[in-house]
Amino acid sequence: MKYIEYKPASNSNPLNIVISILIGSVIAFFLGWFYCVSTLIPIIYFKVLITIGLGFALAFTVQILSKIFIIKDKKSRLIFISFIVIIAYYSAWIGFIVQTYTDTFPSFIDYANYWILPNNIIENIALINKHGTWGLNFSGAINGITLTMVWIIEAIIIFSIAIGRVSKFPENPFSEKLNKWYPKMILQEEFEPIYSSSRFILSLKEKDIDIIFDLKKGFARRYSEIAVFYLEGEDVQYISIDNKVINVKQENKTASTPVIKPIQISTVEARKLITKFNVSKEFYLDF
Repeated sequence: MKYIEYKPASNSNPLNIVISILIGSVIAFFLGWFYCVSTLIPIIYFKVLITIGLGFALAFTVQILSKIFIIKDKKSRLIFISFIVIIAYYSAWIGFIVQTYTDTFPSFIDYANYWILPNNIIENIALINKHGTWGLNFSGAINGITLTMVWIIEAIIIFSIAIGRVSKFPENPFSEKLNKWYPKMILQEEFEPIYSSSRFILSLKEKDIDIIFDLKKGFARRYSEIAVFYLEGEDVQYISIDNKVINVKQENKTASTPVIKPIQISTVEARKLITKFNVSKEFYLDF
């Protein structure tokens, strides 16, 4: 076995991509509308949390739709998230402007009408920037360059979280033969950390999959996790390895670092691992 790293095909169905973007845009449209509610709550920490939440919500939208509509390659997913984050950000601005001038949470009709026909949008943003709409407890309304900086930071948070999250989706295997995602099964064993991917793959080539059986137990807070991607009826299967570090202060938080991206193994080798160790099937939406 050559233990070749999995490379996703770049032939995602264009129709599926278009459908995903259309559905994602509708979701982004509504997320932008609901995001406006954050400006009604005068708690700065909540505003920050809701901004972060919008970025994650958009990334999760791409995660779900990419899985359902089989968008296999990272480039297509990045185009997807970039498009809908722009829709969501534009929608948030539309809602903010309508809300500012009506002094109430925008009705869906007013929001939709102005979204389609955004008359004088630049002039309205300039007026809001000049006069400001809110402030901190110790100051009056924030406006001018200070408000501009707040808007820039807000945009950076939304775009960086949404696009950054999608860019880190692991490239889990897809079967072109059976037109299915490989189920991901985690071996229920904490192995010693793997520090050199090239050395480990070299050992695999020399000694085959049996070297996994010789791995020692992991440490209390530092170990490696091995996943098997097994699909009945496929000619090849895959394994991946992530190093895990448990947070000292927060036991329920674990940092994960990919060491071995999915590499080919034979069906016989995959069955040996699944038979030898207890396994748990990973959540379907985990890429």
